[in-house]
Amino acid sequence: MKRNLFILLLLLVSMHFEAQIRVLTSADITKGIPCDKQRFRIAYDMSFVKDTLHSDKPVKESMILEIGSSVSLFYSYAAFHNDSIYADDIAKGLSQSAINEHLNNSGVGQISWKLYKNYPQKGLSSLLDGLGMERYCCVEKMQMPDWKVCSDSTALILGYNCRKATAIYKGRTWCAWYAEDIPIGEGPWKLSGLPGLILRAYDSQRQYVFEASGMEQIKDNTDIRYKGEKFEPIERKALDK
Repeated sequence: MKRNLFILLLLLVSMHFEAQIRVLTSADITKGIPCDKQRFRIAYDMSFVKDTLHSDKPVKESMILEIGSSVSLFYSYAAFHNDSIYADDIAKGLSQSAINEHLNNSGVGQISWKLYKNYPQKGLSSLLDGLGMERYCCVEKMQMPDWKVCSDSTALILGYNCRKATAIYKGRTWCAWYAEDIPIGEGPWKLSGLPGLILRAYDSQRQYVFEASGMEQIKDNTDIRYKGEKFEPIERKALDK
């Protein structure tokens, strides 16, 4: 009997923890401060293995990469969509229960973090994330992968001829395909530093895969906005813990 109660308690705590992860706050819907102008916006289909015991069932998420003259921003489209719904519902004066129902019906993404590269200054990155109603900002020195270009491997992605490069980075062996015709040394997540935009990337075990699905050039002076001004600073070790 005690064992069954203990298991039930663990399940309830787990359910509560999962629910807390999705709590939205005013910090999530702030307009943010301009930190650069968008030059390009790239959509990526991201898949990742959340549970290594079920590696055949990866989680899929649509991601967006905003690229400016210096700063870039990588985030989940689903999270952005939910933040927009929350802001609109708050402006309409809807009750919290009505807002929660609206958010639940819109679908919830799996990625809550946002990653800024070269912000608050060149050579630094800012990772915004949170748990429950707490919001954290982790600023770190950027580490570039040490890429080795494979001159004999090519692929056609989004109509662009791409070359292959590999690197051991953050404990994984990465493969990236980059387009030299788009001479921007950017890419999804923390992957960057090649002489062209990375349109496809994956680790050797295919636990993380990024595939560009669309790209547009921005010409209307749209801002890249930093939304972590109200977030609590945190060190990497503490954030991981």
